[in-house]
Amino acid sequence: MSLNLNHFWMSILFALFSSVILGIVTKQTDRERIRYGAYCFGCFVVALFGIGWVMRLLHG
Repeated sequence: MSLNLNHFWMSILFALFSSVILGIVTKQTDRERIRYGAYCFGCFVVALFGIGWVMRLLHG
């Protein structure tokens, strides 16, 4: 079985896994972990789209 993911989906997976790890290692309670993980994931996705648009505008 082979996964054929493009750059966008690989970035989303990286954001998801990174957010889970950051939530687990930085917070004490489950509620804080979930909220912080969701916050980090949102920040990753916003940064992904923001950097993508900047690259698109600079590339032309």
